[in-house]
Amino acid sequence: MSILELIKRTIPFFISRFVVYLIFGLISIVFLGLMLGLGILLFRWFDFASGFFIILMIITFFSVLAILRFIERYFLYMVKVGHISVVTELLRNGKVPEGKSQISYGKDQVVNHFGSANVAFVVDKIIFAAVKQIQRWLMRIGNFFSFVPGAKNIMAILSKVMGVSLRYIDEAILSYIMLRKSNAKESGADEEESVWKNACDGVVLYAQSWKKIVMTAAGIVVFVYILNITVFLVTVFPLMALSSMITDNAGAAGILGYFAIIGAFIFASMVKRALVDPIAMIAMVRTFQLNTQDMEPSIDLQQKILKVSSKFKELFKKKDDDLQKVSEPNN
Repeated sequence: MSILELIKRTIPFFISRFVVYLIFGLISIVFLGLMLGLGILLFRWFDFASGFFIILMIITFFSVLAILRFIERYFLYMVKVGHISVVTELLRNGKVPEGKSQISYGKDQVVNHFGSANVAFVVDKIIFAAVKQIQRWLMRIGNFFSFVPGAKNIMAILSKVMGVSLRYIDEAILSYIMLRKSNAKESGADEEESVWKNACDGVVLYAQSWKKIVMTAAGIVVFVYILNITVFLVTVFPLMALSSMITDNAGAAGILGYFAIIGAFIFASMVKRALVDPIAMIAMVRTFQLNTQDMEPSIDLQQKILKVSSKFKELFKKKDDDLQKVSEPNN
């Protein structure tokens, strides 16, 4: 199934994300407007207080980011993982069971595969940290070829690509966990596969196939940057023109210009999170599944990763703890 087809088949998740981010964006604009009004008033009262406005701008910016992280952690995480589960099922079977909405089905699958959204969140964070450490290790290996002309530039570009794609790799590994558990259940396996074992295997498979996956990651990076820059520029110039029309005071116009830049950044960030991130996730999940379909995790590579990644060790320990719990009733 193509990326475009997967996007079409999971439109409800795009709509859900868009609505949430639209509401947040509108609230952010209102908040921004209030700060603008306060800034203009204070400028009229105190012409020398430009330093205060810079502080106000910084507080506004980081307040919006803090609220955004809270929303993504407590309101949108289930939607994101539910989206991953539906994409995984579409790639596996070409359809999802009828009788439920995609959102409801996705939520049920998260609970079925992980037990709760909190467990999924913990698994996701550890995978993210482990993959980050592995990427640094891979980059250090590449530094051995720094004597080759142009190698440093290539490694710098590759490092940037891997850094931007990092947030989508953990989502692909979450998809692998769901795929393994669904396949085991369908085949009637006596013992349900451990989430932590599948997480370990998924990380190892990423390390085995990262060269192929990084090609998709490069495309994602180009897509993300082009769209972000385009949306920012399309937004910032009209906002700055509007700010210059509101007041003739050079100082106040400067403050409005700063807030126009913040507003454009917020808008571009909302578009990225609502539209770009889920498309990038779909592309990465599809690529990961296609490239690891007939691949078995390498034990030798697993042992190497254990030596270079403390977070992978944590995953491995949790896998062993899970296996021990399963075996205890039989003792």
